[in-house]
Amino acid sequence: MTTMIAFSISQFHNDGGTIFMYPLSTMLLINICLIIYQVFRIAQKKSLVPRHVEAIKQIGAFAAAFGALCTILGLFQAFGALSRGTEVWPFQVIMGGMRVALITALYGLLIYCISLFAYILLQLTSTKSNQ
Repeated sequence: MTTMIAFSISQFHNDGGTIFMYPLSTMLLINICLIIYQVFRIAQKKSLVPRHVEAIKQIGAFAAAFGALCTILGLFQAFGALSRGTEVWPFQVIMGGMRVALITALYGLLIYCISLFAYILLQLTSTKSNQ
């Protein structure tokens, strides 16, 4: 089961295009590191670093915007290739291309959801510890 999930994630990463997916994966990795750092600070009874907490939200929002931009670029390229073609493409081929183009938007939104969830939890923890 875990090999299938790992293969599926790696396949999505390749399908989405490495030039678009690597920056998104980097943003996810940075956010995960920031979240873990803040959780360790909470466990040590230290105050949160407000700039890091805000960075989690901002990096997540940038990932969502970057994913949407990459999707638009992918669709632009795909429709350009379709318009230059001389033959009629089956509907399944076009839908397969659109599916691939939407991978970056999905990944960016997933990163944003994780970031926003962590941001809200960290803000609630920060507020609770201040009271």
